[in-house]
Amino acid sequence: MGEPGVMGPALRIERGRADADELAALTVVLCSVVAGRAADGAPEPPAPAPAPAPWRRADRTGSAYRSPYCWR
Repeated sequence: MGEPGVMGPALRIERGRADADELAALTVVLCSVVAGRAADGAPEPPAPAPAPAPWRRADRTGSAYRSPYCWR
């Protein structure tokens, strides 16, 4: 099964279309998880720093657009 004290995934996403009852059940589960975390009094984990844009390279300084006629 699994190791004692280690929680596995709480939800599993399956392919298909959810009906109204399934969406309502998912909403209840997610709200209870959020409420449980708030009741524990544990501080929220810090938000991760945004990753740099993949199109932005370190060697490019200045303007993102350069005219095709400008010499570099």
